[in-house]
Amino acid sequence: YEQQNTISVIPIPNNQPRVLNTPGYIYNRSVSPLLTPDGQLLYSGDGLWLTSISGGRPQQIASLPANQVITSLALSRDGTSVAWSTEPLAGAGDVTVYAGPLKKSVPVYQHSVSDCPCFRVFSFLQGTGKNANSTILLADDRGNHRAVQYGLWSLNLAQKPLPAPRQLLSSTQTAGPQMLAPDGNTLLYSSYEGFAATAADTSAPLDTTSLTYANSLNIATLSANTPGLSTTQVILPAQNELSDSAAYRWVTTPRFSPDGHTLLYVEFSNDAYPPYSRHSALYSVKITGSGAHLTMGAPQLVATTPAYFIELGAWLNQHVITFYADGAMYAFDTQNGAYKQLIKTSVYTRIAAVGSQGLP
Repeated sequence: YEQQNTISVIPIPNNQPRVLNTPGYIYNRSVSPLLTPDGQLLYSGDGLWLTSISGGRPQQIASLPANQVITSLALSRDGTSVAWSTEPLAGAGDVTVYAGPLKKSVPVYQHSVSDCPCFRVFSFLQGTGKNANSTILLADDRGNHRAVQYGLWSLNLAQKPLPAPRQLLSSTQTAGPQMLAPDGNTLLYSSYEGFAATAADTSAPLDTTSLTYANSLNIATLSANTPGLSTTQVILPAQNELSDSAAYRWVTTPRFSPDGHTLLYVEFSNDAYPPYSRHSALYSVKITGSGAHLTMGAPQLVATTPAYFIELGAWLNQHVITFYADGAMYAFDTQNGAYKQLIKTSVYTRIAAVGSQGLP
C-alpha cells in the first residue's frame, strides 16, 4: 500500500507493516505501483523502478526526462512487458508513450500536448502467441495530470509502420474506461461521468476533489485480432440531468474478483447542502459466460457503511477483498459479510496489490 511518501507491505495475518526502500518514489494517484507475477514491485517517480517486496536493492529500469511527469503505467499479464506515458510538467512539449520489454521500454508514440487527445496508457489488450503483448489501450487525459481518463483507443505496436491509434470509445462526452476483467478482453466502462460534491469533513484526499466519477457502468468485449467494442451490456444506467444533486449516485473503485465471476463497486451520493456528507454502499454483480455469451446480473446491495470515505483495494482471495475507510485498512468477506481491521493508518492509504502469498 502507498501513502504520500512511502510504499509499505503488511504481511497477513500478523499485520506488522514494513516500509520498503523505494528510492525515486513520488506519490502519484494516476500511477499506482504494480506487482509482477514473480513478486517484484514496479513503481514510478523520477523514472521506473523495480524492487522485491521481500527486500533487496531497488533497480531503476527507465529514466524520466527533465521537466516531465509520468501519467500512466501498465504491466502485461505475464509481467514481461511494460507501457507508460509522460507529459510536460507545465507548458508546451510532447506527450510520449513508451512500451517494450520490462527493462527496455522505448518511445513508441509521440504528439504535442497542445494537440489532444493527450494519450496515457490504460492497459495491455490480452492477446495470444507472439502478439500477446502487442496491443496497448490508450485513454485521453485532456492534459490533466490527475487520475482522469476519457475515451479509448487501441495501438497495435506490431504493425509497421506504426498506425495512428484506433478509436474505440468516444471522448467527446465524459465517457471513459474503468478497468479490464481478469480475462484481459472484457472492458468495464462508463458512458457518463460527472463531478461529485466534495465533503467538507476533509475525509476525501485532496487529489480526489476535482476528479470525475462514473455515473453509469457498461460492459463490453474486446477482440484482440480486430480491436473494437462488441456485446455491450448496461449494468448501471446513466442518470443524465437531475434537479436534485443529492439524487445522483456515483461509482468508485470497481473490482472484478480474481475468477472474473463477480464485480464489486462502491456507490455513493452526497448531501445537496454543506457539509455535503457522503453516503456509501457496496454493490455486487454476478457474471456468467464469456465473450459473446457474457451475462451480467442485476446489481445487489451487499452492505452499507457509515464511513465518510471508502475505497476498495485488492483481493486477498476469491471472496475476501481489502478496502480503505476513514484512516484504516480492512478485509471484507463477501460470502458472510464479516470484516476485520488489518491496520489503523490514521491517514489516507491506497491499497496497491496483494502478493501471491495472500492467495489460496
